[in-house]
Formats: sequence, C-alpha cells, structure tokens
Amino acid sequence: AEDACGGTMRGSSGIISSPNFPNEYHNNADCTWTIVAEPGDTISLIFTDFQMEEKYDYLEIEGSEPPTIGLSGMNIPPPVISNKNWLRLHFVTDSNHRYRGFSAHYQG
Repeated sequence: AEDACGGTMRGSSGIISSPNFPNEYHNNADCTWTIVAEPGDTISLIFTDFQMEEKYDYLEIEGSEPPTIGLSGMNIPPPVISNKNWLRLHFVTDSNHRYRGFSAHYQG
C-alpha cells in the first residue's frame, strides 16, 4: 500500500509521505491519512522533507493544538504533537505545479 493515497495508520511508529515521494506528487490529489495510537497516548509527527506549491497545494492536520494546522510552501514545518490519540492529515493539490511533497515520521 506504499503508493496508496491515504488510509488509517496504526502502530507506535511509521512514515507517511505524499504519493510518489520522493518523486513529484500528482495533480488534483486528495488524500486523507488517520494515525491512531493507543487510547491515552499522543502522537508526534516529525517532518523530514517538505516541498509544496505555496498556497495552492497544502497539508492540513487535525487533532493537535491549534485544532487545525495548514502547511504549505518549501520550509520543513516544526513537529506536530496531537492532543488526543489520533491525528488526521489531509493532503490536497491543484492542477498546476508539482513538487516532491512531504515525508514525515510519526511516533505514538
């Protein structure tokens, strides 16, 4: 399921990356991943690579503080820590430019 677009990730750690990474992601992508940890645990998400078209392609993260984080552009974002036992990542791209996308390591 490496090239699958989205899904539910369980387990104490793993890697999530945009489709096709480290090659360019597809246009008009719409992917949602949910990371689920044990009840009572939190999840930390550490980005190792991040390249997207500013404003038009983005990664939205829910389940942290602030409740929704929108990421875009060329800078590696700071780590995201969940405030519950799940994090949801929503990756959206438009029909234009394509970049490498993102790769992140998560840990419960």
